[in-house]
Amino acid sequence: MTAEVPVDLELAVRAAADLLRGARTVVVVGHIDPDGDALGSLLATSAALDAIGIDVHPSWGGRDAGTPPAPLDPALSFLPFRGRVRAPEDLPPQVDVLVCCDTAAASRLGTLQPLVDAAGTVVVIDHHAVGDGFGDIRIVDDTASCTGVLVLRLIDALGVELTPAMADALYLALLTDTGRFSFAATGPADHRVAARLLEAGADHVGVTRAVYESASAGYLGLVARTTGRATVSPELVWSWTTREDLVDSGAEPHETDGLIELLRRVDSVDVALLMRETDGGRWRSSLRSRGGTDVAAVAQRLGGGGHHLAAGFTADGDPADIADRVRAELRTHAGAGSR
Repeated sequence: MTAEVPVDLELAVRAAADLLRGARTVVVVGHIDPDGDALGSLLATSAALDAIGIDVHPSWGGRDAGTPPAPLDPALSFLPFRGRVRAPEDLPPQVDVLVCCDTAAASRLGTLQPLVDAAGTVVVIDHHAVGDGFGDIRIVDDTASCTGVLVLRLIDALGVELTPAMADALYLALLTDTGRFSFAATGPADHRVAARLLEAGADHVGVTRAVYESASAGYLGLVARTTGRATVSPELVWSWTTREDLVDSGAEPHETDGLIELLRRVDSVDVALLMRETDGGRWRSSLRSRGGTDVAAVAQRLGGGGHHLAAGFTADGDPADIADRVRAELRTHAGAGSR
């Protein structure tokens, strides 16, 4: 929900609502390794469609045929439809409408990408500035703080009354993609959306605790390992976590997600990089900026994408080599895309 909404966005919202009301089977998906915005958006959308009697199936894919989808963090048990998330192989063979939440590129659907061609109609709900333009109906606004605020527009167009569970899911989306309302893209409209979600029954304390204040005992060991090997240079503060780190510390895989924010706290460096080893031996690399660098542009040049202050890419090689590639991009394009 932004201050000024393009007319074509309003038309897209209405077109999507009209289409979904008449659909028989709808699959709602998010990108691989879904974050709070993707999870909250896809599950709130699913709950809203279920409320009007649509046969709806939420899901998300794995990175490739040999990789299962990322599991849902147990701390997020409050989310609606959590128990009805379908494994990719259990989705219905015939899909009237595919709704894709929080992804600007079809490739980000991973093993569910074939659904884009198989579905009767594809609806994309997203707020990323860079993508491949896929989808038949696109509810896309790159000035929106998160996909969740666009999902709220669709829920309103469907005429569905917000339940506390839906409000929880949308509050999760809003809370995480605004950095607890601290990112520069957060505006007055986002606080008005938050107020509306609280009025609808969102448990803001419970959601915040689940995301930011819930950790296993092993998390402390994971933090010690990751921060202990951090390297600080004028352009970049960086570190990495390995699969062995998770095993030895006893931490859960999802607990690597917030480690990048610890690196980002070094106030003498604008850009932070955290690399996480995947089961396939590649490195999922997250970038964060304190405001002076467009890390989405950096990630895009390295095969990824994202937002001005938060982006990512996947790479092969040694962590030090990957960090060198990022530093080279930062030096080569110093000032480009900066605010």
